[in-house]
This record gives sequence, C-alpha cells and structure tokens, in this order.
Amino acid sequence: MKRSLSLAFVAVVFVQQLFAQSLEDGKKFMYYERFKSAKEVFEKLVAANPKNEEAAYWLGQAFIGLEDVAKAKQTYQAALQVNATSPLLMAGMGHVELLENNTTDARNHFDMAINNSKSKDNEVLHAVGRANAYTKAGDANYGIAQLQKITTTKKFNDPSVYVTIGDAYRKLVDGGNAVVAFRNALLLNPKYAAAKHKEGLIYESQKNKEYYLPAYEETIAMDPNYGPALYSLYFYWYFRDVAKAEDFLNKYIAAIDSDLQNDYYRIELKYVSGQFTEAISQSDALIAKVGADVIRPRIYRLKAYSYYKLGDMANAKASIDEFFKKAKPEDIVPKDYDLIGDIFAGTKGSEALAFANYEKAMDADTVQDNKASYLDKAVALAKKLGDKPATAYWLDKQYKAKKSPSNVDMYNLGRAFFDAGASGDFAFYSKADSVFVVYTEKYPDQAYGYYWRARSNWSIDTSMVNGMANPHFEKFVQVASASKDSASFRPQIKLAYKYFVGYNIFVKKDYKVAIEFCDKILAIDPADKEALEYKRQLTGGKSQTTGSTTAKPGATGSGTATSSGTGGSVKN
Repeated sequence: MKRSLSLAFVAVVFVQQLFAQSLEDGKKFMYYERFKSAKEVFEKLVAANPKNEEAAYWLGQAFIGLEDVAKAKQTYQAALQVNATSPLLMAGMGHVELLENNTTDARNHFDMAINNSKSKDNEVLHAVGRANAYTKAGDANYGIAQLQKITTTKKFNDPSVYVTIGDAYRKLVDGGNAVVAFRNALLLNPKYAAAKHKEGLIYESQKNKEYYLPAYEETIAMDPNYGPALYSLYFYWYFRDVAKAEDFLNKYIAAIDSDLQNDYYRIELKYVSGQFTEAISQSDALIAKVGADVIRPRIYRLKAYSYYKLGDMANAKASIDEFFKKAKPEDIVPKDYDLIGDIFAGTKGSEALAFANYEKAMDADTVQDNKASYLDKAVALAKKLGDKPATAYWLDKQYKAKKSPSNVDMYNLGRAFFDAGASGDFAFYSKADSVFVVYTEKYPDQAYGYYWRARSNWSIDTSMVNGMANPHFEKFVQVASASKDSASFRPQIKLAYKYFVGYNIFVKKDYKVAIEFCDKILAIDPADKEALEYKRQLTGGKSQTTGSTTAKPGATGSGTATSSGTGGSVKN
C-alpha cells in the first residue's frame, strides 16, 4: 500500500514538473514573441488540465499576441466557468475588455482581481499592469502603480516586470522613466535582451541613431535569436542597404514561427530594391495562394506603393482602395493618407483630393518630421498648379507648424498672401500686411519688410487717397538707402518714387515735390519714360488732376528671399 502511494506521489510530482516545465516553455515563446508556438504549448496544458488557470491565462495572452481577441475572450470565458473566482483569469478578461474599449468592465475586473488576491499575488498584479501597458484603452498610470507594488516585495528579481513598467512609460511618451525601467531590468539580468531592445526603441523614437543602433546590435550580442531585435535591424537597413536588410530578414525568419507574414517580408524587399513589377506579381501570387479573405490587408498597400512607383495611378488607386476596404481602423496609419494624396496629386483633375488627404495625414500624424513632409508636398502641388490662394493656405499651415520659422519663412508667407490677392480676394492683402508688420518688428534693418508693407497697403488703397502706403515706402527708402548693398534696391526704390510722384500729383496736388521725385527717378534711370513724361508736363505748366501713374500696386519690383537662417538677409 505504501509502495502504491509512493508511486502515485511520484507520478503526481512528475506531472506537475512536466506542466511547470511546459508552462515555462510557453512563456519563453511569449518572450520571443513566438505566439503561435506559445499557443500550441498552452493549448496542450489546458486540454490536459482545464483547471490550470495559469495555462489558461497565458493561452489567452497568446491569442492576444496573434491579434485574435475573439479567441482570447472565449478562452477566458471558458476558464472562468471552471475557475470563477480566479484573480488571474479576471485580469485576463479585463485585458480583453480593454481591447474591446470596454474600460468600465475592465477596471471592475482588475479591481476584483487585485482585491481577491489581496494585492499579494505578483502574477495578478503583473497581468493587470500588462493589460494597461499594452492596450490603447488601458490606463498606463494605473498599470504602473500595480507593477511598482511587485518591485517592493521581498526577494523581487523579475526583470520582465521592469520591462512592462518601461513599456507603460513608453505609452505615456515618458522616455526618461522608460529607459530607467529598462536599465533596472538589466541590473537584475544583464542578458535580458528584451530590455536592451526596448531601450533602443526609445532612442529610435527620438531619432537618436547614436544610441538606438548600438542598442539593437548589443541585443543580438546578448541573444542572437531574439527576433524583435533582428526585425528592428532588418527595418533599419530596409531603406539603407538591401543586402544587409535581407541578411537580417533571413535571421529573423529563422528565429520566429513560420507564418505567411514571412512571405510578405520577402515581397517587401522586392519593392525596396526597386523591383516593383516583381513585387506586384508576387503579391498577386500570394493572394491567390492563401485567398483574398485570409491575406493581411497590408499586401494591397504594398501593391499600391509599387503601382505608384511605376506611374500607374489607376491601379495604385484601386489597390489602396482595397486596402482601406479590408483594413481595421487600427491598421491604417497617416502614411496611408499620404500615399492617397500622392496618387491624386499624380492624377490630373484630382488635385483637390490630394490636398484633402495630405491634410488627413497631417492631422493624424504626431511625428513633426512627417507633418513637415506632407506640408511640403501640399505647398509644392499648389505652386505647380499655379494656385495662389492654395499656396498661401498651405504656406500658412507650414509656417505655423514650424517651431522656429526663419525670416525667409515669414517673408515667403507674406509674399504668398500678397500674390494670392491677385485672385480677387483683397483680404489677402491685409493678411500680407499683418505678416510684414511682424517682419519689420523682428527684422527692422531689413528693407524688404517695409517695401512689402507698402505694396500691400497700396493694393488695399489703390486710389492712394488715404496714403496708406506712404509711410512704409518712406521707411523702405530710408533703410534701403542706408544699406551697404543699396544699389541692389534701385528697382524697388524707383517704384517707391513713382508712388510718391502719383501721390503728390493726384492726392496732395504738390507738383513741386512730384517734380523732385521725378528727378530722383531719373537719377536712377535717365531713360524712364514715365518720369520724363510727368516732368515734361509738370514743368510745362500743365497740371494733371485726373488719371494716375502707370505704376500700379502689382507693378514690377518684386523680390525673393534668401537666407541661411533666422536673421539672415533678404535680397531681390
């Protein structure tokens, strides 16, 4: 009898050890983001023992990793029928509810899980922290609070907790605290590759190549099979060196589970290497192989980019439309609107739709460099179309988006408003003047600010009856004449003098002063027919009380700005 009991005890211990070992194997697969392999391990454990709540929890997490929220929910519902009061499974269900944007029920499940475990079960606290760190609807601060409870427990030595804390800070866009957390993980385990890789992700988000590339390389030195870092290195070289990208892709594919996604990556390399026709044909072959209902929508995005590169806008549009039809909202990124904008920009008659999509991309993107790119495209398209109001609109947006706009940026915006006034909307001239008001305040020694204030006000007060341009032309002549390169301003000074001729003839009736300005014009250009004619008439005793000078607000004398930065010169 004793022998039978002994054998039974050994058998139980053996099974427990087997399960424990298998559970750790599954968790290891999760660490490497091999979710398919992890799922298979946990499925076997749950099938062998439906009451194994830890295996059930991790099975749900594997489904979440595979982006199968429905299966994760089914897993937790089934497990809770067996273990209705399990805090760990409650936390898992809360994770699913966050993915479903059901934040109220999620928080209730988290609070119940924590209360039922009396805040003493580190696995439960970690599950709650994990759910809030890795879901869009999760409360990162709430998650951090739970995770920090674990770090204060006796004999705490789990680096994965610090990694989750770091990821929660990443979600909060708190790179400093995120890096501290990842480094704390490395203090516990210097070979914990996930922590070093995620530290690199922080530096990459900051575009700090000096740190993020070495971090990825150090990660691979720690663990050559750490797939996420291999993928980061593949993506780093993606646009820089196709051969190196392919090498890291091969290593990445060897380190992860087999998946159709791997075929996509190989097609992607065809695109980046400029083999656009091959990328399209291989995409079509993959769609035919697995079925249009199974293939991930991003394959259509890749086709759209390839067709765009080939100049086939019709098929590019059809492909990106198919992508939008099949993609989940979370799969759509700002660059997708950018691509649609590019397609419409290359399709005659559809330019208005291009502008609309560049605006969508800009509104959706949080990366300033990307926003700047969309604005650059919109400005370039408006200029190409010769659409002055559109050019002014986009330059205005571009100017406002810059942290430190230069004098040239301000000048170009003012000029764009001025040029847009020719469209018939005189409000643009007031906008131009408002820009050059600020310009003259910031750069009082630059003559062109006063010149374009004068031109803008002349365009508002075309009859000159209010003399709105007068003080600004006077200031312009003063500053321009005192400039070391005053000779370069002669065309603009001459136009200012012509304004004074007209103003003194038709408004002030001061013919003596008008003659003086005619002489000044002729000193610059002795052959100026207008000045010669006015002087002839004025000195011949003939006065003009009607009509106007032929110099109009939009007459020649425009200038363009050149500068190397804020405070630089503006030249004609």
